[in-house]
Amino acid sequence: MSKFLFLFVFSIAAFFSNGQKVQFENSDSLMGEFDQFSIDNFGRIYVTKGDVIIQFSNQLDTLFTASLKTIRPTSIESSKSFRTLVFDQDRSVIQFLDNTLTDIHGQIDLVNLDIQQPILVCESFGGNTIWVLDAGAFRLVKLNANLEKILITENLLAVFEGEELPIQMKEVNDLLYVLIPNKGIALFDVFGTFMDIYPCNARSFDAMGQHLFIQTENSLEIIPTEGVMEPEFVYPISGEVISFAYSREKVYLHKKEGLFIGNFIKTK
Repeated sequence: MSKFLFLFVFSIAAFFSNGQKVQFENSDSLMGEFDQFSIDNFGRIYVTKGDVIIQFSNQLDTLFTASLKTIRPTSIESSKSFRTLVFDQDRSVIQFLDNTLTDIHGQIDLVNLDIQQPILVCESFGGNTIWVLDAGAFRLVKLNANLEKILITENLLAVFEGEELPIQMKEVNDLLYVLIPNKGIALFDVFGTFMDIYPCNARSFDAMGQHLFIQTENSLEIIPTEGVMEPEFVYPISGEVISFAYSREKVYLHKKEGLFIGNFIKTK
């Protein structure tokens, strides 16, 4: 993956060195007013609408559909090949689904695990674990497969202070990223230790290898996470984009009317 990303970034650098620009070229789409989406390592696409979740193949064929009934996902993550994690912030409930969208463990109430106000949940790759951001106690909690607390980072009030609570969290390549609106992206290591904040006004973000991808009002910025964190490249995108995702081969832009799939290419 890192090699692919290097070649991808190198090719974009070549475009800029020739005085050329890049733009997003759409090659396929899934039309519909989806709430959330996620991409797994096999290119399968997961979209949610209300309590319904649909899985598509990388060729956009419908594979499985399931109704979660009482859960309305506010986030969905399929970064682990063997399961999908959905989180309902309003009910403080998570649920794990297998590759056929079949429930694995039933609904898990995080409040019953003594987490006061869970607002974000994401997968961790240090074993079969997950991160939970508890806004009630301003702390990060890592839970193992038995839902036991194995790491807790307390006293994060100074990091998350402000009028708006964090809205997105993801672990990639031994870094945990937390997006705080109008402030920036907080970086933590795999032990939950706070490292720094990258100041920005981001709508959403993604990460791959040693690069962080940030969506602003009308652009995507690529920032290396090693050394001085400054944008290497800036790609123009429409302000209609709600969120996005990068995979090894494609870029996914989520808009109100659907999910648009393609790549950034050079223009004359």
